[in-house]
Amino acid sequence: MKTTIARLTASTFALSLLAAPVMAANYSDWDTDGTDGISETEFRAGFEKNEAFDRWDTDSNGSLSEAEFKEGIGDKEQAFSDRYGDGWFDDWDANADAGIDENEYYDGLYSSYDENNNDVIEEPEYGDLGDDMGDDGWFDV
Repeated sequence: MKTTIARLTASTFALSLLAAPVMAANYSDWDTDGTDGISETEFRAGFEKNEAFDRWDTDSNGSLSEAEFKEGIGDKEQAFSDRYGDGWFDDWDANADAGIDENEYYDGLYSSYDENNNDVIEEPEYGDLGDDMGDDGWFDV
């Protein structure tokens, strides 16, 4: 019995060691300069890899209409609105031209994840970003 418990404990410990670097690696993949937090430049470089903006811009005009954005989000629209607020489209459309260009898109996303508005996304704030980019997130890559 003691041998079985010892093996289970050792296995659990080994698995936890394997899991920790994976979680940390995801954050460090975004925090490329090694400073505390993900800057807006690092965020954009990391987020551009999922190519959601380009895929959702179906008319290739460099701007997402509200319809294109909602089509891109698909059945996760309500969850997206719950996270970013009901007026997110108008808030992100800084020049009020009824479209969100790439800069407005990334600015809107970045400010949404930077919950304390200190111009960096710290590791605790990264959790929401990881959820949104991961399986079943609206940017599922």
